[in-house]
Amino acid sequence: MILWCCIKKLLIAIGGLIVLGLAYWLISPLFITERVDEKINDIMALPSGSPTATEAPMAPEIVSQGEFAGLAGHSGRGTAKLLFANGKHYIRLEDDFRVTNGPDLFVYFGKNGSYVSEARIAALKGNEGGQNYEVPSDIDPSQFSEVWIWCRAFSIPFAKTELR
Repeated sequence: MILWCCIKKLLIAIGGLIVLGLAYWLISPLFITERVDEKINDIMALPSGSPTATEAPMAPEIVSQGEFAGLAGHSGRGTAKLLFANGKHYIRLEDDFRVTNGPDLFVYFGKNGSYVSEARIAALKGNEGGQNYEVPSDIDPSQFSEVWIWCRAFSIPFAKTELR
């Protein structure tokens, strides 16, 4: 009987630690700001295998752009651009980008007012500042008209922009 009582207390303590850890993971991002300071020049770097380092890198071509708006009670603002440089597409979140922080945030493409789960670009690097994301080669950006900041943990949107 005494052994069962000790095991029961131990299981309750372990369960409490798991609940506290999960609560911290879910709630703490709301109070933490993660600033990123990537520059557009990072995209303009010469591709590996370039004939000479003295060649001037080509400025990225702006394919489309838009302004973020917050969704589902979250704030979101700033400029997103779809760029083409060195034979690749990139999503560029400009220095004015800001979104409410949260757990498990990702950058996705979307269309027709919905994010597309198969069009995941990458995990969001930070909730503020300039950021560059290379579009995976298996995703065709011409098939999408929106960029979403999506919380996978709760399956809710944080922000969205229409690219024009």
